[in-house]
Amino acid sequence: MIRNIFYRWLLPILLSRACESRIPRSGDAGARVNCFVVSLDTNGEPFFIATAYEANVLSGLRWDGRSYSDEHSVSLEDIGDYELRITHYYGLATVTYDSIFDFAFHHVSRLEYLKISVVRYIEATHKYFFNKRKLVTKKRMELLEFMMNDQLDREHNGIGIIDLMTKLYSTNWVLHPSADEQQQKLELYLDSLVESGELNNLNHEYVVTGKAISTLERYEEEERRHSEAVKLQRKMVSLTILLVFMAMVQAGLIKLPPLLDFSSWGSSTDSHNNQIQPTQNPRG
Repeated sequence: MIRNIFYRWLLPILLSRACESRIPRSGDAGARVNCFVVSLDTNGEPFFIATAYEANVLSGLRWDGRSYSDEHSVSLEDIGDYELRITHYYGLATVTYDSIFDFAFHHVSRLEYLKISVVRYIEATHKYFFNKRKLVTKKRMELLEFMMNDQLDREHNGIGIIDLMTKLYSTNWVLHPSADEQQQKLELYLDSLVESGELNNLNHEYVVTGKAISTLERYEEEERRHSEAVKLQRKMVSLTILLVFMAMVQAGLIKLPPLLDFSSWGSSTDSHNNQIQPTQNPRG
């Protein structure tokens, strides 16, 4: 049977790199993990986890309802009676295969691992440039508006400094060289908003108050007036430049070439008329 051929080929490879009982899933230890878990389920429930393969027999531990603790074995011929699941803990990534053929395909083609490598490269590149970039604190009103919109989207009103930093800069901020400095700066902004009444600090969580709405509306109105004043000022400068230019033209300081010159047209017409005279017949 073809399935048994794949079992004999791949199960020794898988179980030679069987995972230990505890698998690190974070940090440098998690990044170094490269092991497999071969398990059998029945009707969607855990049944058996393999630890070794020898003489066409899987040996391992059977599920007792709370953990894998009872020693048990399953012959190669009986594996088909169960639901095979192969889990590959590959660094911080986890890849699960639901059949020996599925694993064989990716084991040979390496497509799944190529995808993981590409994702890791993109993440590493993003982290590199993120760490090179300076963390910029949102301006006071921008920060208040961000927190108000975020609070409206959450069921729980308060937000701690760590969660706020994550929302502003993603989880990459934790490893950023200036993370502590940026956190302190953000706390100063938040304390300033607490003192002016736009925020409340309750149990180390910041809650936006009703005063924030009036503060933001007043700020937006001031920004609108400022924008209109800037536009008006620019128009006045343009108009002044135009008036100065026209005055210099009228004073003769700037000579503009004529768009149409009719003087030459009149003289040329007279010359043409002089050349064409009616011929007078001599009278006899």
